[in-house]
Amino acid sequence: MHDKKASRVKIAVIATALIFVLTSSVSVMSSTLGTRSDVIVLNASATPPVIAVNTDITELRVNVAGMNSSIDLVKIDLSPLGGNASTIMTLIGNFTEGNITGSSYNYSTNASVEGSFNLTINATDMKGNYNKSVCFLLEVKRIVIPVPTEIPAMTFISNISYDRECTNVGQNATTDFFTATEVIDNATYYVINTSKPTGGTKMYVDLGNKTVTMRRIVTEPGLADLSFDPEIVMLDFPLWAGKTWTNTTKVTGVIANETGAKITINATAVISGAVTEEVNLTVPYGTVPSLVLELNCSFDVFDQPQTHQEKYWISQEDNMILIPKSERYINGNLMEELVLIDAFAVNETAN
Repeated sequence: MHDKKASRVKIAVIATALIFVLTSSVSVMSSTLGTRSDVIVLNASATPPVIAVNTDITELRVNVAGMNSSIDLVKIDLSPLGGNASTIMTLIGNFTEGNITGSSYNYSTNASVEGSFNLTINATDMKGNYNKSVCFLLEVKRIVIPVPTEIPAMTFISNISYDRECTNVGQNATTDFFTATEVIDNATYYVINTSKPTGGTKMYVDLGNKTVTMRRIVTEPGLADLSFDPEIVMLDFPLWAGKTWTNTTKVTGVIANETGAKITINATAVISGAVTEEVNLTVPYGTVPSLVLELNCSFDVFDQPQTHQEKYWISQEDNMILIPKSERYINGNLMEELVLIDAFAVNETAN
């Protein structure tokens, strides 16, 4: 009888101790885990959000606030980029957003692999509460052409590999790129002038903060003379494979049909630009890593759809914008193809 009573006492003591240990563990776990509301993570951004692999650097920046305790550490998992899984961010200042006050953190990094990445932030306060629910979004591409600080005036010498004027095929074309200016409606525009043995094209363009826009295009001999209001966006920097843009404009002027008859144009045009892929392009100039850009202009003529397309292979070499290849289409039919032989800068620069 005594032994049974003693056994019951021992079991009760063990059970009580076990309950105490479990309760303490749950309490500690609860304190350590906390909730997302204990640590607030806001405004995670990568600037720029798209970078070139092994070349460019992006700044990762985030705001963090502790609701019940001050912030201890803010870390990023950079292992997807080939970095440290617990990289500590730097405290750079304070922020206030609504009724939330906290601290701002940053970290700058490059990337050694290509892809689309979610880089997890781990923000922890002094009590061990943390928030791991927010990520930096970063795209890493093989080729990124950044916003140029200036576009040097260039001359391109190209072989005419195809042309609607068959006598031009096999001959050379010269493109003067930002080497001259002309005035349209009291505004000054840079001229991109391509001259061929027979005919040629002039594009009147302007430089915005991050864009190259076109006001007018003239294709000789007498094939097209079109103006755009507002100007159409030809290049929207920075450029990377997958980037797109659109705008709508009023197009006026004249074009020649298949018989050579002149048709007056006064229509609304939809402009769409797309960087479609990255390629290693081999031309007489050499093998050039390039982005392929398609610029489409669509409008109706007498209720019949018209599509004019410019296709460019674009690269950057020693801060120079190169166009190693270009094609021009009307309604899907190839009109012109140029491949680069040589390129050289002239004294003046466009900026």
